[in-house]
Amino acid sequence: MSERKEFNVDTKVDTEYAGLLQPGIKKKKSVSIRGENEFGHSSLINKKPKATTSAASKKRGRPIEITDERFKVTKPKKISPALESKLNVLQDYVEELQSVQGRITFEKLIDTLSEAYITQKLGVAKEEHLREEIKDAFDKL
Repeated sequence: MSERKEFNVDTKVDTEYAGLLQPGIKKKKSVSIRGENEFGHSSLINKKPKATTSAASKKRGRPIEITDERFKVTKPKKISPALESKLNVLQDYVEELQSVQGRITFEKLIDTLSEAYITQKLGVAKEEHLREEIKDAFDKL
């Protein structure tokens, strides 16, 4: 093989690529930072106060005051985290809870599940008997 020490390279630059191959005058970019030399305490404080949203206008807390002591929650729920996660997943599949707006409480979930069981799984006679027992239990409270 013959050794080649020089290459034939055309020095002509196509006009279509002239800007890429032969860059023109570069402009020096500059950045100006406001308050560049301020090191005091006043430089950390925002000068424009942000507009606050009307968070005070939203109602917080319990929307309905419970007047009947029989329906007031007095005991904390004592269930395992596994059962709680199972109930949270089950909420999405319970058709009776699909139309409920807002937070679904543990009491509302259990009440809905028990009502669905009573109406769908029990016969008419058993349902009437159970409703009478529930009413008697409420009256004893």
